[in-house]
Amino acid sequence: MVSAGKSLTLEVAEYASGASYGSISASVIQRAKEALVDGLGVMLAGSASDSANAVERYVQELGVSGKASVVGGSMMLPAQFAALINGTSGHALDYDDTQISSAPDRVYGLLTHPTVPVLAASLAVAEEVGSSGRELIAAFCAGVEVACKVAEAINPRHYKGGFHSTGTIGIFGAAAAAARLMGLPSEDMRHAIGIAASKSAGIRVAFGTMTKPYHAGAAAENGVVAAKLAHLGYRTDPNALDGQWGFFQVAGGSADPELLQGKLGNPYTLVEPGVSIKPYPCGSLAHPSMDAFLELVLEYDVKPEAVDEIRLGTSSNVLNALRYQRPQSELEAKFSIPFCLAILVLERRGGIGEFTDEVVLRPNVQEMMGRVKPYLHEGIEARGFERIRSLIEVKLVDGRVLSKEASTSRGTPERPMTTGELAEKFRDCAQGVITERRQKEVLGLVYGLEEVGDVKQLTRLLHK
Repeated sequence: MVSAGKSLTLEVAEYASGASYGSISASVIQRAKEALVDGLGVMLAGSASDSANAVERYVQELGVSGKASVVGGSMMLPAQFAALINGTSGHALDYDDTQISSAPDRVYGLLTHPTVPVLAASLAVAEEVGSSGRELIAAFCAGVEVACKVAEAINPRHYKGGFHSTGTIGIFGAAAAAARLMGLPSEDMRHAIGIAASKSAGIRVAFGTMTKPYHAGAAAENGVVAAKLAHLGYRTDPNALDGQWGFFQVAGGSADPELLQGKLGNPYTLVEPGVSIKPYPCGSLAHPSMDAFLELVLEYDVKPEAVDEIRLGTSSNVLNALRYQRPQSELEAKFSIPFCLAILVLERRGGIGEFTDEVVLRPNVQEMMGRVKPYLHEGIEARGFERIRSLIEVKLVDGRVLSKEASTSRGTPERPMTTGELAEKFRDCAQGVITERRQKEVLGLVYGLEEVGDVKQLTRLLHK
């Protein structure tokens, strides 16, 4: 059970309600802007996905209208419904950023996708209430911080047991950001967090299906709803994260309060240990292996016909999440080691254009996947899960064996993307959705967001 002492719910509420632009350092603000660029990009890319389109049709049938924009679309909706669609779009391609482990027993890659649920909620509410760029930055930073610190504090059993923390914990960041933009005092914020605790949901059985991106959308939507209800005087237990029946105990079995108490904004997770921006639109647990394998393919000019077998030894947390051996759709392929490696030797890239149903079902892709052999590497397993480790061995038909170890990938704090690389990813995501001129304007506004008087200056550029 969570130890007695100051209520963790109160700690979260006091921090989130008191967050202000002036209290955030320049380094955190810069990192937040990078996260916003990445988040808006993946929302634009995902706006054409089947997952987002289905949710958009559902909302259309409700016949509602409002002041918040659908990114990559044309509808104007109440904030909660815009957040639902944009959150689903942002996670539809599994191209959004990931939280990094802060402790050896917190499994790397199994925390949250921090940006999308918070951005979807805060962007919609900011537009609805007429917030400035500075207010959006403050709310976004606070929301991401709440989600990340709650994810760090809860017992890792939460994720290992089957909960998808982007949905179950992303909602707290979304609620905190929405409530901050609405100007809720700490007491109302406390109840917004408590309401969110009862609406928290998402299980890992949905990985490889349309419901995984819905987790991010629902977290954003429900966070906004929780904030709006609290603003209207709706009440719940004021200590909903704490005690025998609180979120930490029920959903995780326990928590480590010292990972949250006094740690909110001290330091901000955005900069320490940082978050990871994805170089590929698939599960982050595959990325170190993909980068290392692609380096081998390019260095030795490996042709598909030269490959006899590709062996990838890794730990159980990677194998459990990337579970599809012969995927039949792009959604399954995002969680498939055989596809993620096969496509790199066939196409020498693994971008949005490669993760499609048509590509996955191509005979040469299906055949190459049969040559990829993932297995549990006992030595890597024994080293722990605070990093994503693997050993790639490529056996060629001429008898040679090429090998490389992997433990990091592009986009991580160890190998961060440059501003130019991030802009390139944004343009690739936005291609065909908004014009090149608008792409340039969006990038300029985000990097100068503190000077934007009304967030609508940004959101009007994100319409189709």
